[in-house]
Amino acid sequence: MRELSEEQLDGLMDRIREARDHNLALSSDDYDVLMSAMLMLANMQERLHNNDLTLTKLKKLLGMVGSSEKLSKLRPDSANEDPNAKPARPKGTHGRKGKNKRRTGIPTTRPTVHHHSIDSLSKGDSCPGCSLGKVYKYNPATLLRITAHSPLTREQHIIEQLRCNGCGEVFTAELPEAVRTDGRADQQYGYSAIAMMGIQRYYGGSPLYRQETLQQLFGVHIAASTQFDQCQKLADACQPVFQQLKALAADAQRYYLDDTTNRILNKVPIEKERAGRTQWRSGVYTSAALAECILSEPGSGPPEGTLRRLVLFQTNIGHAGEWLDELLRARNPELGKPVLMSDALSSNHVTEAQYDKALCNAHFRRGFAELVDQHPGEVVFVLECYEPVWANEAHCKRVALDSGQRLAYHQEHSLPHMNKLKAWCEQQLSEAGSVEPNSNLGQAMAYLVRHFEGLSAFCRVLNAPVDNNEIKRLIKLIVRARKNSLFFKTQNGADVSDVITSILATCTECEANAFDYLQCVQRNQLAVRAMPEKWLPWNYPTDK
Repeated sequence: MRELSEEQLDGLMDRIREARDHNLALSSDDYDVLMSAMLMLANMQERLHNNDLTLTKLKKLLGMVGSSEKLSKLRPDSANEDPNAKPARPKGTHGRKGKNKRRTGIPTTRPTVHHHSIDSLSKGDSCPGCSLGKVYKYNPATLLRITAHSPLTREQHIIEQLRCNGCGEVFTAELPEAVRTDGRADQQYGYSAIAMMGIQRYYGGSPLYRQETLQQLFGVHIAASTQFDQCQKLADACQPVFQQLKALAADAQRYYLDDTTNRILNKVPIEKERAGRTQWRSGVYTSAALAECILSEPGSGPPEGTLRRLVLFQTNIGHAGEWLDELLRARNPELGKPVLMSDALSSNHVTEAQYDKALCNAHFRRGFAELVDQHPGEVVFVLECYEPVWANEAHCKRVALDSGQRLAYHQEHSLPHMNKLKAWCEQQLSEAGSVEPNSNLGQAMAYLVRHFEGLSAFCRVLNAPVDNNEIKRLIKLIVRARKNSLFFKTQNGADVSDVITSILATCTECEANAFDYLQCVQRNQLAVRAMPEKWLPWNYPTDK
């Protein structure tokens, strides 16, 4: 957001009045400032219309206060600190961030190596400079050159043909192997081009029309409708894998679940039944699920299996809990209860299966952090109680504790802080005059007391997470695409997005090269359709 001083704002208003009175035009910079102000006003009006904007959120939206939720930033005495002072560095650290904050494990593409020889001179020849000595092999010089290419390029292949004047048989030259593996002989758009379109649209969040105009800058015009047709072909090729991922996700041991609103223009209300109630529904949501499964894979991993993280999306009328109900109907009844991590909304919980409920502590902590201006003392106390919880979780990951050791560690070191926090909230709510139950602070305290069993599940239930940040990170793929494209026109467009985005996100989680994988799936569609379990992102044949 652009900040203007009082003098700059007065000057802008004077220029607007002068332009209005004398029918003049404003500068491009003034137009940019006005456009930013109009967009901010429209966003604020939309948030006020939804009745979900508190005073603290309004200040953050207007840029009047920072959006940091770190305890060091929320302490009352932090406002008196010098904003230009460098933050204190923990002991034993060098103060520098690592080169890669989150390493994906996907191998880096090696550069193409070109050897350049000296044609006019060979080993043992006389030196052309002094004519006295002889030249010998020396350390080669190297140059690493980074070059750029258009995402989509055009290649025209002229295939020579010969025809017999006796029998009329035609002999055709054979295409190079690289061309044959990228598509059939009559295929205009290669598998690599289709994979690139899908990745840019559904993982990069670039709308098809934007890709069309971008390609025009490179001199390669491909209409947006043509790109969608190719993406639909990609989704059809990946459909068997998508269905296989859903079947595997039904037997997962842990789920992260959430949803976000979306739009399908031609969607009409439908009648749905949930928990014994039938009603007409029209709300469209994109539901996201991260399922963690232990899969037995011969020849790889430990004997008990390998942990796989499957990402699935579905855009339709209905909430995430209803979609997970559909997935769990195919669950093996002999398996134990899964762990479900979500927020406390009942719409995100399943109703047709047994499960261990875990609720997001980050969601609850955020509710308190937003009240730091109104109740600084109480909020800092809550955040100080919560601080060891994430520190203990980080310790468990750092020393690689197994599930049982992690549970025991949290029971010993985190549960006392959770119980202390619950007792304090109950005391504040029970004492007359301490906290108004209907105030924002009272409702936040009541939320902890009411949902304490789910919030403290990581101290009681094996494999229960502390927060739901994993799925929050993944659902940003949908939010990014929605901000750029705004809506889907048909359910078919939403289905194509769900299939391709699920495959790409799963490739990221299992550290597979999505570009190579999508090409391989297209190249072997019949084999994928026959045995999709052998063509998953982590076990597909890479030599085909």
